[in-house]
Amino acid sequence: MFQIEPSPLIESVLGAIAVKLGAADGMRMVMARQAEFPSRLAAQLTGIALDPTGRQVAEAVLDAYWAEQPRQQDLLRQAGPGREVIIGGGFHAAVYAATRVLSGFPKPLVVERGPRVGGTFGMTAWPTFFLNSRNRAGGAGLAGDQGVALNYLPGAPIQAANVSMTEYQTNTDMAFVIRLTLAQYAEVITNATVTSVVRDGPGVQIEIADRDPLFAGRIIDARGLGDPTDQDLANGTTILTFGQFMARMGGMWPLRGVRRAAVVGGGDAGKCAVESFLGVAPQPFMAAAALDTVDRIDWYAEALPATCDDWQRDIRGRYQAIGRYLRPDRFGTQRVNVVNRQVRPVALPNTGLIDGRTYDLVVVCTGNQESDIDGLDLDTFDEYPIAAGTVVARKHYNLPAFRVGPHARLPFTGQERQDGIADIPANAVSMFRTASKTAALAVTLPAPTRD
Repeated sequence: MFQIEPSPLIESVLGAIAVKLGAADGMRMVMARQAEFPSRLAAQLTGIALDPTGRQVAEAVLDAYWAEQPRQQDLLRQAGPGREVIIGGGFHAAVYAATRVLSGFPKPLVVERGPRVGGTFGMTAWPTFFLNSRNRAGGAGLAGDQGVALNYLPGAPIQAANVSMTEYQTNTDMAFVIRLTLAQYAEVITNATVTSVVRDGPGVQIEIADRDPLFAGRIIDARGLGDPTDQDLANGTTILTFGQFMARMGGMWPLRGVRRAAVVGGGDAGKCAVESFLGVAPQPFMAAAALDTVDRIDWYAEALPATCDDWQRDIRGRYQAIGRYLRPDRFGTQRVNVVNRQVRPVALPNTGLIDGRTYDLVVVCTGNQESDIDGLDLDTFDEYPIAAGTVVARKHYNLPAFRVGPHARLPFTGQERQDGIADIPANAVSMFRTASKTAALAVTLPAPTRD
């Protein structure tokens, strides 16, 4: 059995669970099967992940530790030309950090602008949407291979398959794996918004809002998909972005007073929003069909099937449950209605307006756009291939900075086109495609130059 020494933060998590009444039950049960795990730590963390009480304690310890101001100030002062800084605290930050440390390099410093680490998957503490790929054990690989885990996080102390056995994992399952990985392999600062980056000798000076500058030898820009494209349309009450809607679904009585709803956008976010309105998403904390049921959902999206038969033929298995609601019942009532056109909702007092129709709630899911950081514009980065010729990231033309993951906008390779991966445009930002590229960058980059 391969042994991994837990980091001080993971030790704190284990200690807090050991002394909390009822929090260690799951860990004790899993330890009876310790021999089936690659390490003792993997068995312990799996036990925590499978026990709601233990997991809740672990989440609280992580959030409190990362938010400590004295610790954050110490980390900012300790940074220098030998340190790598990762912008963004999501999936690819975890991939890079884990692979980098396991390759013998020091822990990177992760700078996360929000209060909660975990990226898109960590946008809520309560599960609100399911992942796209099925829950399978195994290593990394591409779609179409039944023997691999498409939600695999290279180097993680446990994988998403350790967290549940449901067909599709929830966002918080993946977030917990990301958070544990960063707790083991990185230092993290939360509530830190990077505003600009400039050269400072061989390294860079990073300006952070309301904090002293941070100096580093290299930047790994792992900001993910970006911010909602039409966030200016949302008023936070009757018109919401996908993130705002998921935050609402993670609260109490999220659909209270919503009888007529609209979703704008037909991508994965739009599909997850429709699932939430229909009740086929993860169960909210406090919600019951007898109290709150959405009677009608108008779905404004181009090129989506509008009938049950077309939906079942054209849409991937993950979202097949929606298709049942695209046909009327015997009284002619149909809950989901696809409207194939582009629209722009307007916020009115206590309602949302689309093409003359009013709605109790509108969710805008029209894609994402990049948030600006001076000095890190996309057009200042070029494709960065490794020795085999595979492009794994983008490199800044003048700064020691790299873009990874969806933020790098990596082109499909010839092999990916040949294998059919490129046939689905959304695969361009999929974890199974980009994770191995970020890991390859982490193992091939030399240490940052100090002089």
